[in-house]
Amino acid sequence: MFWAMGKKTNIKAVSLLIGLKRRLDKTSAIHKASLNKIAKVAGVSPNTIKVYLPIWLRLGLVEWRGKHKDVFVINRLSSKTRHRNIDISRIDMKDFKTIYENFRSFLFLLVLSCKGFVKRMIQIANTSDDVEEVKMALKSCNRYARRNQNKELEYVDYGISYWKIGQKLGFCRRTAEKVVKFACKKHWCRKYNNYEWWSMPAVNGMYVEGFTFTTQNYGFVAHANTYKLNRNIGMALIEGKI
Repeated sequence: MFWAMGKKTNIKAVSLLIGLKRRLDKTSAIHKASLNKIAKVAGVSPNTIKVYLPIWLRLGLVEWRGKHKDVFVINRLSSKTRHRNIDISRIDMKDFKTIYENFRSFLFLLVLSCKGFVKRMIQIANTSDDVEEVKMALKSCNRYARRNQNKELEYVDYGISYWKIGQKLGFCRRTAEKVVKFACKKHWCRKYNNYEWWSMPAVNGMYVEGFTFTTQNYGFVAHANTYKLNRNIGMALIEGKI
């Protein structure tokens, strides 16, 4: 699913294809296919299929088969590499819009799940006796780790900003906020706001350089939010296959 990231149109295209594949069940094919016939099965207009069909073909997600090239076939959407897949069983398949809202939030969860990989690398770096394995682990987790008083590596969560989330998924900052809000509302993850604050008597909300905002008696500096995956989501996220 990593190839869906980075472009809004790609995410929309894959969302529509997920819904279409679910409606086709195990066949994954439409015989004597046309734009109208595909659109009828997908529950969208022919113009919508006309927009996304070239993207499906470009990404290798579908192909035309048969002697007359009139059999529309959806290729395998899951990767043979297990950790690159996500479990979409929790995605509401009501309609295209609903699938899109769910799927883009799941991609956000996939971004968050990367810290689980970093934690595993830190564990290897702290416990492994294999020199090469330790070198590989240190290289993978160096940016997100620091040494504690016992000289052992520990994970440091610097958080991730809305701007960075949008950059990874191909959205603007405002849309990234909506994606996060949707995921939190579904209880797929929990958001933690991070602020530093100082006592500033009688500042009364005035602008102070170096501070994000002020209140009546305090000045605040906002840092990137941190997130924690729902335990069940965290365990199932990369287990499933489409």
